[in-house]
Amino acid sequence: MEFGERNEDEGTPGLLRDGRSVLVRRLTADDLELIVDFSKRLSRRTISMRMLGPVVTLDRAGLARFMRFDPAGQVALVAIHENRAVGVADFARVEGHPDRAEVTFTIVDEFQSVGLGGLLMEHIAAAARDHGIAVLEADVLAENLAMIRTLESSGYAVELGPPGAVLHADIAIAPRAQVLARSDRREHQSVRSSMQRIFDSRTVAVVGAGRGEDNLGRAVVKNLLVHGFPGRVYAVNPNSPAVMGLPTHPTVSAIGEPIDLVVVAVAADLVPEVMRGCAAASVGAVVVMSVGFGELGERGRSAELDMVRYARGRGMRVIGPASMGILAQEGVRRLAATFSVSLPEPGVVAMASQSGTLGLSVLEHARRIGLGISSFASLGRSADVSPNDLLQWWEEDPTTSVILLDLERFGNARKFARLARRVSARKPIVAVTSAVQASPSGAVGLDLVDSGTATDTLLSQTGVVATRTLAEMFDVARLFAHQPIPRGDRVAVVTNASQPGALTAAACRAAGLRTAVVEESTLAALRDLGVSGVSADFFDLTPRAQAPLYEAALRAVLADDGVDSVVALFTPPVVQSPDAIAAAMVRAAGSAPNKPVVASFDGTEGVLSSAEESRTLPSYTFPEAAAAALGRATAYGIWRRQPAGVVREPAGIATDRLHALIDRAGIGAVGADATAEVLAAVGLTVAPESELSGPQVSVSVVADRTFGPLLAFGVLGDPITLYADIALRITPVSDLDAARMVRSVRAFPLLAESDVDGLVDAILRVAWLVEELPELAELRLSPLAVGAPGQGVAVRAAQLILEQPTQERRHPEATLQRP
Repeated sequence: MEFGERNEDEGTPGLLRDGRSVLVRRLTADDLELIVDFSKRLSRRTISMRMLGPVVTLDRAGLARFMRFDPAGQVALVAIHENRAVGVADFARVEGHPDRAEVTFTIVDEFQSVGLGGLLMEHIAAAARDHGIAVLEADVLAENLAMIRTLESSGYAVELGPPGAVLHADIAIAPRAQVLARSDRREHQSVRSSMQRIFDSRTVAVVGAGRGEDNLGRAVVKNLLVHGFPGRVYAVNPNSPAVMGLPTHPTVSAIGEPIDLVVVAVAADLVPEVMRGCAAASVGAVVVMSVGFGELGERGRSAELDMVRYARGRGMRVIGPASMGILAQEGVRRLAATFSVSLPEPGVVAMASQSGTLGLSVLEHARRIGLGISSFASLGRSADVSPNDLLQWWEEDPTTSVILLDLERFGNARKFARLARRVSARKPIVAVTSAVQASPSGAVGLDLVDSGTATDTLLSQTGVVATRTLAEMFDVARLFAHQPIPRGDRVAVVTNASQPGALTAAACRAAGLRTAVVEESTLAALRDLGVSGVSADFFDLTPRAQAPLYEAALRAVLADDGVDSVVALFTPPVVQSPDAIAAAMVRAAGSAPNKPVVASFDGTEGVLSSAEESRTLPSYTFPEAAAAALGRATAYGIWRRQPAGVVREPAGIATDRLHALIDRAGIGAVGADATAEVLAAVGLTVAPESELSGPQVSVSVVADRTFGPLLAFGVLGDPITLYADIALRITPVSDLDAARMVRSVRAFPLLAESDVDGLVDAILRVAWLVEELPELAELRLSPLAVGAPGQGVAVRAAQLILEQPTQERRHPEATLQRP
């Protein structure tokens, strides 16, 4: 967080990952009572982690000594929530080393793992730089993984000392990283402000609202009036005196007051005049429903670009053209600026669609299956407002917990990948990928890679849950909307019919889940209930099971520590009480609020609810769909729990020499000697006659029309040429990304006895080249020999191609990654 002008007494506000707000300010000697209270709320474990040893209590005298700060070389910051201290960070200059300082962090237990450490890190680093500190030092217990991850994911260059009980960390708080982070935050705030003018509009004008029943503008006005829009609605039509009981205005500017949002439903050739009127009225945003732009060819695309340039030059954002409108709803408030006749209830799911009028079916389907929508945007051709803009809005939208993307194109795909990685760490993103396919080329074996699989792999790197159909997307969305994210992959199947139970267990395994192995005490509890149908794969309650047995059995299974999630099946026999059993399932699920429960209940496609419980369960017509949705949600949970790693410049890079070599090489294929010099500048040696006798691999940068330059890695020989065993990644990649990339190929056992660390380092150097050189189009290191542990790697052959960089490559975004 950037320090700016502020009231020192009030502090600087900051938000945590769970939505709570804290104030961060300087700690003074007058805060002794605040710190004494703070120390009383620290657990023994937290004190031990902070003091690097088994200290049990902190005495008042010691705290008073801590509060006597030396203003020349010591600063302490405190984070306050509800008038109580919840975190403290401080640094003290190292004697004899004026540019180095020791830093410590202490956070009360209930505020750990919610991002407070990272927030304090930003503040204390900024304060340290103000005091001329270049490097912060920290000693951290090796078991304090949370603190280690906070340091490694801070975006700063962090070097950890040799393994031991206590790890020494040097954190280089270089301004460059902080400048990039501030730039990223400024853009983020700017985008959010422009999106707020759209989704939080208070005045809406509809241009082209007519009197005919089939008039799109009239349908928009009707939705705004009927569905609870609390603001003012204006109809614009110079040829009609009134629409839906509203008096009309000839132009937007004739309304005579500022308008937040204008919906345009006129012929394409009339849009320029409408846009001029909107600019005169200081309109904030325009939804263009008109068609006849880019979809008609080059002339239409030119008109589309002109419209966007005009709008952005006058402070307006544009959704569309070919949009079917937007929907934003919270409680009884609805902004239904769409001509859809079917609107779902308010909920926690936001969706962006580029599928034109298919969005009408999407909204109807959401309504039919009980999927509540917080906001919906039909982007049409996405000439201006893009999925990237919406991600930044929904990232912090308190009404949105799940994001759905029905996309035909990403726009700036590299920017999307960075944003998606950040947003996915907080909220699941589910995307339909069938219309957006990767097509990497330029490396051996990539012609064998299925484009859909490649797209799914690349998106999974950013945490996006990739689905192939709209039906699959809504299956996963229902689970995320109504259930917690799975904490593990161990699933239990509870059924009243053995054949569906076996089918479901097999579907769960196919979805990457494991059959849960319950404890003997759980089995005994089930036997006491009369459950005798216990197989290796599922629990069969038999067709005679009534509501009490369902509830008791589900509670017993959910209470088992070896169970992460449950699939509950109900196939109705001749005599049964379906409503009672549905209510029993919901009540049982409420006994374990941190474990997801999904159902396949008598063919119900929607949700199960109970009058006694606020929680609802997603239900699927077929159990295979329930298993597939649960498998995707589980994979997302695993991704979100993984450490993000650190993106840093590799050691030994000669940046100035590298750029001089690239300038000299020019555009096109680079000669062998010049290529070797370029690689030497980044610490990679070209040695055709290398004596390394280990496995040979390929590390390449390949071109993709959707995602731009990609990293490709594989083991040469049959793994690539016969089985297309290739790992793909979008840059930037962290140290952990690169390690996972190497281990993700099926042929990794062939490398297990080789210098994997050296190979990972080589991949990180190539990845750094992609980010540093916008001119880099293709690079092939093949073969690359991998030596025994400690011997490193050697490039036996290399090919490099440079091209004129695109706008997006010339102006890269910040490479900081957040967990």
